[in-house]
Amino acid sequence: MKIIHTGDWHIGKRLNGVDLLEDQRHMLDQMLEHMDEASIDLVVVAGDVFDRSNPSQSALKLVNEYLYKINIEKGIPVLAISGNHDSRSRLDYGSYWFEKSNYHMRTSLEDITAPVVIDDHHFYMVPHMDVLEAKVFFDDDTIRSHHDVYRRITKEIAEVMDKDAYNVLVGHMFISDGKASDSERPLSIGLSEEVGADLFEAFDLVMLGHLHHPFAITHERIFYSGSLLKYSFSEAKQPKGFRMVDTDAGTKCRFIPLQQQRDLVHYHGTFEDVINEKVAFLDKSAYFKFELSGMSHINDPMAKLKMIYPNVMELRPLVEKREHAVTAVDAHQSSDREIFESFIENVNGEPLTEYQREIFNTYFKGDADEADTD
Repeated sequence: MKIIHTGDWHIGKRLNGVDLLEDQRHMLDQMLEHMDEASIDLVVVAGDVFDRSNPSQSALKLVNEYLYKINIEKGIPVLAISGNHDSRSRLDYGSYWFEKSNYHMRTSLEDITAPVVIDDHHFYMVPHMDVLEAKVFFDDDTIRSHHDVYRRITKEIAEVMDKDAYNVLVGHMFISDGKASDSERPLSIGLSEEVGADLFEAFDLVMLGHLHHPFAITHERIFYSGSLLKYSFSEAKQPKGFRMVDTDAGTKCRFIPLQQQRDLVHYHGTFEDVINEKVAFLDKSAYFKFELSGMSHINDPMAKLKMIYPNVMELRPLVEKREHAVTAVDAHQSSDREIFESFIENVNGEPLTEYQREIFNTYFKGDADEADTD
């Protein structure tokens, strides 16, 4: 069986106020092309379909459009679970009759021991569930962490699992030693989020969502798909795409990268180099976060940058680390200009700019004229 493993679409996500729907559409279109080329048998969406529990109408429309294209137009079965960003009640609406077209959505723990069976592959669908909900559902006071939640869940599944079948768990969690990004919402406050990989030894394959890096962990049977897009500047250097799993080839799993419509770029440097286009950015329409030095004398640097790079999202002054040498200046023996120059060099770590000289000459004209005649 050839399976596309995807997740963390976060449809409706806004980054620094910018709507990413068209960027998400661009990625989903590429995924559809791969489905045709590879003759895919099944698509798994491992949670966080939406970015918010109350998504916008445009986000709802986009998800419905692409699930329809995959499931109805292409006739590919879809297995999906809710993540910690999703509204379970919204995703669950209509799920009973959607199953008639082989679109299986799971949002509660009630069905975790009833696998979706496709060609001798048993898929155990485990939606995100917080610790308190699981504790109440199982009536188990020993559940105090996410590891405890999945210890109980895998125990329940193991009791009914067909050991002769190819068993797959689909989940949304933080596996121990996984690499997190800034855009992932914490699963809980004040509790351990990590789940030990040892709990899933009974499964032939584990397909996960939640961590946005597709290589968040290295394991022979446990995989993250990664997020659909780069959703924070901490993800700027992460590849984005989906996983292709071929169970007929001994669970061969490959990561398939996709090309973003606009890249996310986090750049450190000088304002002068960026504004004078001395930096060879491949795409000036990318989403930029600049941390730049040499902006103290620039009036409205963001507006100037946006004339060249229209999608600048963040601009921060770059604080350069340097040794602060204390220079003693005799105020009685030094001119105002010498005192001013010494102060600026100690504070900024660089000589006066022409603009700073003009300011000095404007407010200390007498001293400046006297110095010029020396």
